[in-house]
Parts: sequence; structure tokens; C-alpha cells
Amino acid sequence: MFHEKLQELRKSRGMTQEELSEVLDVSRQSISKYESGTAEPSFEKLRMIAVYFGVSFDYLLGNGEKASTEKIVVNERSNRIAIISKIDGAMSSYYKFKLSKTVWKKKDQPAALLIGTDSTNMLEDNLTELAWYETVEAGQKEIEAIYAAIAAGESSYELQYDVAVKKKGLLGVQVVR
Repeated sequence: MFHEKLQELRKSRGMTQEELSEVLDVSRQSISKYESGTAEPSFEKLRMIAVYFGVSFDYLLGNGEKASTEKIVVNERSNRIAIISKIDGAMSSYYKFKLSKTVWKKKDQPAALLIGTDSTNMLEDNLTELAWYETVEAGQKEIEAIYAAIAAGESSYELQYDVAVKKKGLLGVQVVR
């Protein structure tokens, strides 16, 4: 049953219900209801769970083995794609991307920050920092690859061209070499 599989996967990662709720952008109570079998997630949340834990829909729904899914094929095309942030580990489904260039870049600092938009209200976009890039060109290459994946109908994308960083000082970051 789905509720047992979800609880098993969450516990195998050492996650709390609160931590999983942040990944899926739902309340902790929703996770509790999913795990007790009193509620079922939407298809979008089910897809996010499968991508996050690297399992198939069949496995989640109790019809298959715990096989890793490199790509989940969805018949309905979407202008959104699921991405896990390299900065905070949160996963969401984004539809718009932009690069923010570093001001007064120093030698050991990344040149650009990739920002994704996952929702919009009347006043503002909900922006998430996704990854740092050593060069603006690498960031632009990432955006092109993301939009190509969306155009190909893929439901998830793993960031490829980012650079590892570590905090430096109060607000800064530096490239890890």
C-alpha cells in the first residue's frame, strides 16, 4: 500500500514528516494523512515523491519492485519541470528561470546564481535559488538544457553545470576547488 511505502521511504532517509512536507511543499499534517492512509496525494505530489526517492510509480502504488526511475514519462506535456535545489535541497516544479550575475565578482566567487520560479501571485513570483555557476556561460547552458528538457516532455531535471560552493563570511560564497 502507498501509505506504508511512503513511510518506509521517508524513514530510510532518516527524514521527519516535517522535512518531507517541506520537500513536497505540503503541510506536515498532509504527510501524516498520506502515511496513515486517510488521504492520497495529487498526481503531481506522487510524481515528486517518485522523483525525490528515485522509485517508480508502480513501486509507490504497490505493484512493482523498488526500481530506480531515471525518467518518469508523463503523457500530458507541461511547461514545468521538477528540480532539486543544490542550495537548500528543496524540490519543486519550476516553469521560469533566470540568472542573477554576481556583483563585484572576486576570483574565488561564482559568477552567477540560477533562480527558478514555481508560482506567482498577484504581487510577486515565488523565487527559489537553485545553484551557483562558475561562469555566466555555464548558467546559460544550464537554462538552455532545462528548457530543452521541458520541450522534450521530461518531468524532472538534474542540474549538471553548477559548481560546488561554501559559505564565506556572513553573506558570501566561494567556489570549492
